Amino acid sequence: MTMNIKSLLILLVVFLGNLQLKGQVRDSCSLVVDSLQTQFPQNSEDGKFPDWIQLATSDEFCIGVSDPYMDSDMALEQAKLRAVAIACLKKNLAYRSIVDNYTSDKKERYASSKFVSLTNVLSAAQVDLKSLPIEKSFTSSFDEVFVLVNSANIRQISNECDSTNTIRISADLLQSEIKGSREESYSFIKLYINTPKQYPIKELKYYSYNTQSGKDIVSKINQFEIKFPSGIFRYQPFQKSDTTAYQNGMIDASLHYSFWNAYLDVILNNLLLMTKNGGKVKSVGDQYNTMFKNLFRVVDYQKMKFSITDINVEGNRLYMKTKL
Repeated sequence: MTMNIKSLLILLVVFLGNLQLKGQVRDSCSLVVDSLQTQFPQNSEDGKFPDWIQLATSDEFCIGVSDPYMDSDMALEQAKLRAVAIACLKKNLAYRSIVDNYTSDKKERYASSKFVSLTNVLSAAQVDLKSLPIEKSFTSSFDEVFVLVNSANIRQISNECDSTNTIRISADLLQSEIKGSREESYSFIKLYINTPKQYPIKELKYYSYNTQSGKDIVSKINQFEIKFPSGIFRYQPFQKSDTTAYQNGMIDASLHYSFWNAYLDVILNNLLLMTKNGGKVKSVGDQYNTMFKNLFRVVDYQKMKFSITDINVEGNRLYMKTKL
């Protein structure tokens, strides 16, 4: 368990380092979509989704969604790999988390409490990606490709399996909140998909850096970045809706940053919600630094599987509920 804690803390340092590098020059090649927003429709509000998107609630199927405005063939491959990744997580995952709570008695300081949560999720499975059939597909008004795959084609790893068909998934969720006279919040989500060596697409990477002012998204296929506008996507007209029906254990996210961004966000946050009562207190300290003291740390490790029990789109927000 000590090594797991160290690994998570190292991961936190690496990601915060990546955040500082966001402004540097990024890769470009033929996979990069022209990012001139003037070429993109800004006000599409048809709100149309295929009926089979509700099959996301079935353990038999999983859906995956590409980034907007990609080449159709590459978008189909990206969506397929993402569907496989979600299927892997639903079938079998290892969940690790560290949650730190700090408080301060110094009234002159702007912060009275601080909360930091770092969650890491790992999964792996056997799948023949080249022959994996796509049951259904759909293209949205923003050229996002939605695909449906059968989870029966994705098998848990065993000693008898051919390791050349192993796909590995790693996902992370960081949340940080400071409360006091000044309130600040920050989070990021990350998804790595590593495919078998013989597959043309070696890896997919997806980062979403979330602040109070918006989101900064980085999506890559191999080492090449997929560029698309951010914060313009509206699948439905804005409306003030009665959200009381969604307050019973449902997590929601804005669709303004693309469907996949919201879909991954609600899945990872649902995992955090389902496991928040677990874990063990590993350390309690009276002094953290000159500002914060009374450190309260909870560490959790679980192996699990989960199901999506409900999914809805309302007021240009995606709502989801899951269960273990």
